[in-house]
Amino acid sequence: MREIIKKGHDFRIIPQNFESATIFEIKNINDNNIEIELTKATLEELKDYQKGAKVEVFGSGTDGLLFFETSIEEQNGKNLKIGIPANYNNIQRREYSRVKFMGEVNLENEKDNIISVEDISAGGMKLITKKPLDATKDYKMQIKLINNLTINCLLHPIRIEEQKDARGTSYAISGCYKEISSIDRIALVQYSFKILMETENKENGR
Repeated sequence: MREIIKKGHDFRIIPQNFESATIFEIKNINDNNIEIELTKATLEELKDYQKGAKVEVFGSGTDGLLFFETSIEEQNGKNLKIGIPANYNNIQRREYSRVKFMGEVNLENEKDNIISVEDISAGGMKLITKKPLDATKDYKMQIKLINNLTINCLLHPIRIEEQKDARGTSYAISGCYKEISSIDRIALVQYSFKILMETENKENGR
C-alpha cells in the first residue's frame, strides 16, 4: 500500500465540507500514517481538517485513479497526519469511467432541446437531443448533481450522431467539458466513484 501511494501523484483531499477540498503534497509515509502538507489551503479551509475528521483522498496511479477513505490523526497548521488504509480502491483503468446520471443538466438556450443524459463522467457526457448541436460551438452548461452540488462549465460537442426509432429522429451528442474548475472536476470524480461502488455492491448482493 505504501509503495502504491508513493508512486501516485496529483493527490487531492476532500473533507466532509466539500468546498474545502484541496491539493496536498506527501512529506513522509510510514506503516501507520501519511504525513502531508495542504499547500494551497486557506485558514478558513483548515478548520475542516481537525483531528478526527473523516476525509476522502483521490490521486492518479499507474493503473488509473486511486481512492481511499481515512481520518486525520494530527493537525499542525497545514501539516497533517492521516491514517494509512489497509487497502485502496482502484477506481478505473481508463481516465474517467462513464456512469448513469441522476440529476439535472441545462444548456444555455437549449433547455427544451435535451431529451436525456445517457451517461456522464468527469471528462464529459453523452446527451440525447431533439435537434443537433453545433460542433463548432461551446455551450454554457450547468450540471446539478444529486448531492445539491452545482457545476458550471462549457460543453464542447465532439461527436454528433443521428438516430431513428419508433419515436422519431434524435441525436446522440458526445461532448467534453471546457473551462471546468478543479473543484468541480473532483465533484464529478467523486460522483462517478460513488455510482460505480453502488452498482458493484448491487451486483454482488451487498
